[in-house]
This record gives sequence, structure tokens and C-alpha cells, in this order.
Amino acid sequence: MSIEVTLLQLLKYRERYERLAKAVPTAALEAKSVVILGDYGKFFTEFPDQQRIELEPFMLWFGTFAHPTLTAEQLGLYRALLGRVLNEDCDPSLEAGIMERLVAAETANRVTSLIEKYNNGDEIDLYVSLRDEIERFEQNTNRKVRVPWINEDIDSILLDDKDDRGLHWRLDCLNTVMRPLRGGDFIVFAGRPDKGKTTGISSEITYMANQFDAYYGPDNGRYVLWMNNEGPGRRIVQRTYQSALNATMAELIRMSNNGTLKDKYADAVGGVDRIRIMDVHDFWNYEVEDIMRRCPPGLVVMDMVDNIKFGGQALNGGQRTDQLLEAQYQWARLMAVKYDTPIIATSQISADGDGMQFPTLPMLKDSKTGKQGAADAIITLGASNDPFYASSRWIGMTKNKLRRQGAPQSPQAEVMFDGERGRLLMPVETA
Repeated sequence: MSIEVTLLQLLKYRERYERLAKAVPTAALEAKSVVILGDYGKFFTEFPDQQRIELEPFMLWFGTFAHPTLTAEQLGLYRALLGRVLNEDCDPSLEAGIMERLVAAETANRVTSLIEKYNNGDEIDLYVSLRDEIERFEQNTNRKVRVPWINEDIDSILLDDKDDRGLHWRLDCLNTVMRPLRGGDFIVFAGRPDKGKTTGISSEITYMANQFDAYYGPDNGRYVLWMNNEGPGRRIVQRTYQSALNATMAELIRMSNNGTLKDKYADAVGGVDRIRIMDVHDFWNYEVEDIMRRCPPGLVVMDMVDNIKFGGQALNGGQRTDQLLEAQYQWARLMAVKYDTPIIATSQISADGDGMQFPTLPMLKDSKTGKQGAADAIITLGASNDPFYASSRWIGMTKNKLRRQGAPQSPQAEVMFDGERGRLLMPVETA
């Protein structure tokens, strides 16, 4: 009860009540405390000039108007409690600790109830339910206990732009129009099927992986996580080796036979296991997040977000494909912020963009605006159906919130597709 006395002492002041009362988990309080807390709000509403609740005026109102049917004995119990609460003060610095303990107590009650239902034979997925409770506890702790104030100094914030810090692209046409990738950035990389999306991503992330120590610091413990739910992950592993070493299959086999392949790959990307290909076929979004919890990411590829089973809800309650995809892409964007990592999500371009060098903004598959709204930047990999241009691809950007000052939104650049070596390359400049 002592924690509840302290809580009621804190909230007898209007300023604290209006700021904190709605965040109090009432399920963790005793019945009398819940009644008093509710009456605090009613009292402040009826007497808008009162900034602090005093014992005698409150008890007069409490017994005469709020609860006229209480017996003398019941009123005596409330008076005894309120005497401790209203005639004494506590240290305001206890606020955060009190809220954290109450959130923990509420979570304990919810988990106990959950286990009782499970033991009674109710149809409950215990893993999912417990994980939801942990997630809820973390969110409530962050929202109700910690003040989400961004107090980083502006000079520190500007250092990223001043020093051009981040993960730079292999393709200079992208570096020219957009700043490097940083934690929280969410990029959509889109192309038609079988036109080189995997090669394009592999080419870029093998270049970015070796920048981790410069951007995140030495011994950062971060990984490139490639969440693959398309084809077999073994193919992507092979592709990343080709991209990292600019090597054909025959050259990889030769290096493997010589015993030099792994060492050369580690030198190229910063560590033999820095890039981790995760097969997440048929995974739920919370299972994908579990991987990110266990393997701290410095860069994530979601290939493809559309195929991840989504256990959340659309913001507008919608059930259409475009509404659900919007919710999925918003979730992916949230993961980028939550884990302070850039995320590159692959998407297909609809049939409307087939054969186009520079598909337009509404041409992402199954989405006219939903996917587009979640992204900081959308990079399109265009391709021509003319056999003469079989080795050409075109890099465009239909959205670019990371644009460099004075640069165009889109590079509108032709690049070379080297499928045998797993790279997209800038054309060789001629004199």
C-alpha cells in the first residue's frame, strides 16, 4: 500500500494529475486507491481553481456529494488513508520509480491471469501472448516512465551532415542525389520480376557492410540482416560472395579450391559473418523482429515486406490489400527507428511499369499511395524489353526525402548490369 500512498501524494497536485493520471495502470491498485484517484479527477473538474487537494474540503465533498451512501465506518477508513495522503508530501523525484513499479505490477497481474487461463485449458498461444505482454511492458515503460525528450545537442546532430556520415552507396549516381543511409531511414528498392533486384541489393549491401566500423565504431557488434522470403537463401549467400569479390562463379570456385575465398570475403565486407542471410519464409512480423533483437542490425534488407505474415492491424481498420500493405510498410519503418538501423525493403513494380526505364510513383505493386507514404526514398530499377539493352538498367527515384541540397530528386542514370559478377556498375566514362 505504501507505493499507492506515494502515488496519491504525487497526484493530489493538479499539474501532476493532468499529466500522469491517464497513464496509471489501475489494475495494479487496490480498490480504495482506484476510487480516490477517480475522485481526484472529478474534484479537479468541479473546482477548476483548485491546484492542490486539501483534506477537509475534499472529505466534505467526498462524503456529502461523491459517496453519500457510505457508512460512518467506511468514511472513517477513507479519512485515515486520505489523512496520510493529503497532509503529507513525498519527494517529487520518486515519480519515475513509482510509475515503473506500477507498470511492472500490472504486467505481473496480466501474466498471472494469462497463465491461469492457459492452465485451465483456454485456447491460448502462450509464446505469442507472453511476447505481447513483454512488448506491452516495454512500450508502457517507455511511454509512462521515461520522458521521450530528444535532448541531443544540435551541434552533435549536425555532425552527421557536416562529415557526410553514414552508409554510402556503391553507385555514385545515388550518392550524388541523396545523403548516405543512417539509422531510422526506410528505403524501398523496386523493380520488375527477374530484372536484377537481388543483384542490385547484393551489390550495394556488400559495399556498405565494410563501412560499419567507420560509421558505428570499431567492435560495434552489428550485422547486415537480409530477411529473405523469396527463393532459397543459399542462392543469396552465393550472390553476396560474387558481389563482394566482383567474381564470377568460376573465380569463386578457384578461390575456394585455393583456400582463400573466406578470407578475401571477410576482408571485403568486414567479417565473414557480418552479412547474415535469414530465411524467413512463412514468418510473422514479430518473429522477424525477434531476429533483430538477437542480432543487432546495422542494415536490414526485407526481401520482401509484402510476404511477411502481418499480425498487426491496419491503422484505419481496413482489410483491403493496399491497406494491409500500408500497415506492413509502416511497421517496417517503425523497426528502422526502433532499432536505429537503415532498412531497405524490396518491392515489385506493377505490370504498368514493364519495359519502362523510369517507372512512376504509383507503380509499386498493389499500392498507389500506401507503400509510398511509408518510405523516405523509393529507388526504381528500370529495364527495357529491347534485347539491345539487355545489360542496361536505369536508376530512378520517385521519392527522395534524403535529397542533398541543390541536387535533383532523381539521378535518372543508366547503369550496367553485370549478372555474372553480381554487380550494378556505373558506365565507364569516356574522354
